[in-house]
Amino acid sequence: MKKSVVLFSGGVESTCVLYLKLLEGQVVYPVYVKCGMPWERLEYVKATELWQETKRRFSKLMPIKVLSLKTYHKKYKAIKTEEELFIPLRNLTLLTAVAGYALSKRAESIGIGSLGLYPFPDNNLAYLKEVERLITEGSKQRLKVEVPFFGMEKGEIVKRFSKLVPLHRTFSCVNPILQNGKVLHCGRCVKCKEREEAFKEAQIPL
Repeated sequence: MKKSVVLFSGGVESTCVLYLKLLEGQVVYPVYVKCGMPWERLEYVKATELWQETKRRFSKLMPIKVLSLKTYHKKYKAIKTEEELFIPLRNLTLLTAVAGYALSKRAESIGIGSLGLYPFPDNNLAYLKEVERLITEGSKQRLKVEVPFFGMEKGEIVKRFSKLVPLHRTFSCVNPILQNGKVLHCGRCVKCKEREEAFKEAQIPL
């Protein structure tokens, strides 16, 4: 039986990767990596809610594994533009952090929801494949790094998975709001705008 680890934050892309693997009948181990970013506490609440809903449908979905890394930097407290979303060594940090966990579960792959839309130096297939090579070489075990949606637009992902995934439950915001016990999107940050534009493009109501 195939096993996969999925970097899961509860956003559109990572959730669709999660469902893609589950719909293939794989045993899926979701991992949420905490790096000390200011939005993580509330984002994780929403990711957990989405996991609970998904678990009711898929018995092969394993509990969320939380990995904590101390990579926080104060400049990430306020993000208003795409350029400010750049976090040095982000993909390298995430993939190497979960590699040991994936190997311990005898997983065949690590799934990541990157679309490759941002022109960051670690956000291209060549870089990700090199990370895959290094993990495999260093562990002497084959572990694939899979980016199934690379090169696609977010709106395309929303349209493709709208009938398979509870996309209205996904969450992606750098300034989340806690109001009356509920976690809400701020509706103003770059991640909120990206999400809204994707749903609009796919003609799917939020």
